[in-house]
Amino acid sequence: MRLYSYLQKNVKLTDIDGVVWHGRVETYTSPADSEESVEEIAIMTDEQGLTGFRIDEIKSISII
Repeated sequence: MRLYSYLQKNVKLTDIDGVVWHGRVETYTSPADSEESVEEIAIMTDEQGLTGFRIDEIKSISII
């Protein structure tokens, strides 16, 4: 899964806890720029605002 390909797209994301998120991917962080050395994205949702996810926290993601 390449998280960069979801940048500026509306997505449905399911996290590893089974919570489903709907929103727009606003930011992408490469492993080189991440404190954890992993890919990261942040999704803007109406309910939670901007919420970040590391690649290891994402169970599935799809463009909607």
